[in-house]
Amino acid sequence: MNPKLKILKRNLLHKNFIFIDGMSKTGKTVICMIIKTLNNCQNYVPKWRYNNILKFNNLNLIDEDLAIDLILQDMQISMIEDKLSRYVNFREHDSSSVNNSVHKEKYLNNLKIKDNDYEIDKIIKNLKKNRNIIPIMLDDFFPNCKGKFNFFLNFKKIITLRNPIGVMYSNLSRNKIDKIIKGHPWQIGFHYLKNNKKIPWFIKPKEVETFFESDLVDKYMMFMNTDYKPYLNQKLYNIKKTQFFFIEDVWSNPAKTVKKITKFLGTSKTINTDLMLKNLKLPRINLEEKYEKEYYFLKDKMSSLQFKKILQMEKNYNFKKNRYGF
Repeated sequence: MNPKLKILKRNLLHKNFIFIDGMSKTGKTVICMIIKTLNNCQNYVPKWRYNNILKFNNLNLIDEDLAIDLILQDMQISMIEDKLSRYVNFREHDSSSVNNSVHKEKYLNNLKIKDNDYEIDKIIKNLKKNRNIIPIMLDDFFPNCKGKFNFFLNFKKIITLRNPIGVMYSNLSRNKIDKIIKGHPWQIGFHYLKNNKKIPWFIKPKEVETFFESDLVDKYMMFMNTDYKPYLNQKLYNIKKTQFFFIEDVWSNPAKTVKKITKFLGTSKTINTDLMLKNLKLPRINLEEKYEKEYYFLKDKMSSLQFKKILQMEKNYNFKKNRYGF
């Protein structure tokens, strides 16, 4: 048998990446839409596969060095593919579409570039020289980085958060967890086999029986415990090169949001930035009424014990928001 191979960690052409991490419906897309209007920033790219690679690593299902280099490999190739407009999103109404980018014409012109050694070498040279900011959208990543994966903490990162009542309301009202549990083709999670049962990834092996004995709301609460609670862990707030945005702050004060982002990234806004804020309908009003609707929706759907647990998360969230928010 061959000895175990040591997978080497590649060096990127440059490290001017900004990772935008957070749960679904916490404002990642809003932040990404703002970033792509700034000077020296390219269109953002969702990289959901990175989350699963990290999860597989933490479950000891993949070699740690290999897992890290798979992500770095994808980051490296994506840098070049972006300049070829390969795999670029041209769907008219998608938020990540280049049709919503200030660089739309550049992306269209990139389609004319031939894929040969000369052109690729020219792209590589320009990437090293210009070091444009590359936004990457993640989900459930940095709260779960450990061991050698702490390497990714060296990159700049923005983490978005939303009050747990809003997150729980969004998931429950849209039946999101039902789709994850059933393995809907449009979901990015995975399942494992335990006691001849198909188990969604957010359920720990020791909680399998509890999961099947639980009602629907308790299953949603188990998802919140796995996915949401890590974003409230104080260790996350001690990580350097990290900017936190609480979506309620972004909704109410987009101008301050832009100032914080540009300062953090060392860039400036363009004439397209204010236009993007308008398209995103920022600032937003009636936030208190929105919260009240979500609050009473959950109170009606949940048992007193379930609702009490959400309010405990809410208390922790408000403490973090008051300390790290606007």
